[in-house]
Amino acid sequence: MSVISVRDVHKRFAENHVLKGINLSVQQGEGVILLGANGCGKSTLMRSICGLTPIDSGDIHIQGQSMIKAKRHEVRAMRSQVGVVFQRFNLVGNLSVFQNVLYGALGKERFGLLSCMAPFASQANRDKAMACLERVKLAHKAGEKADQLSGGQQQRVAIARMLMQEPPIVLADEPIASLDPKSGREVMELLWEVTKERGLTVVCTLHHLDVALQYGDRFIGMMDGKVQIDANREQISKEQLESLYIHEKTDEQQQEEAAPALTPAEAVG
Repeated sequence: MSVISVRDVHKRFAENHVLKGINLSVQQGEGVILLGANGCGKSTLMRSICGLTPIDSGDIHIQGQSMIKAKRHEVRAMRSQVGVVFQRFNLVGNLSVFQNVLYGALGKERFGLLSCMAPFASQANRDKAMACLERVKLAHKAGEKADQLSGGQQQRVAIARMLMQEPPIVLADEPIASLDPKSGREVMELLWEVTKERGLTVVCTLHHLDVALQYGDRFIGMMDGKVQIDANREQISKEQLESLYIHEKTDEQQQEEAAPALTPAEAVG
């Protein structure tokens, strides 16, 4: 079953044509690695799939429902089905780790933000938040402020928040780009473990080919706003993937595609 379907999607930032007729589908339970040079459009594509960046034309379906034709409340419901783990951890630094994980329940709580504040959260949600922290091995950090943690620990908190959301689809955009190699490997191992054990669909952008080849089941390679490669692990070589990085965009072009940090509500749909 196709849980993500992207059809002839175009996106421009001023004169920069970032996405040029993207077509792809992702099946339930797949672990897809999205690759490409800086500025190729992969981050814009990821933000478009989760409804954070509106597209200019084309359509995106999430679990069979058109995001373009959906009404505002329907888009919100669709976004709650997509968990995000981005390069920017998008945590509220001056709040506790526990509180940041509780925010993962935002999309499912009838009374919104108030229901996800620690003093008012249900016991079920409080227990669930602690279980999510235990899964990423950070339960002992629950009471600390998020900005007091290392980068690797903060990304693990972001994964715990995603688990709190219980999404069937996970988008991870350069989740290890800001981490040192050791922390990056640990985060990727954790991310892949928790998504596989829950049967989640994952689309993850990476810039490190060695890491990508270790985890990916399927590889989609982008160049200059178009899909150039779409192949399973056994059908592709490292040399073929390296060809995606021949031409890097300029800093100015990358800035046109740069995305602002998410609010807690955006981070959890």
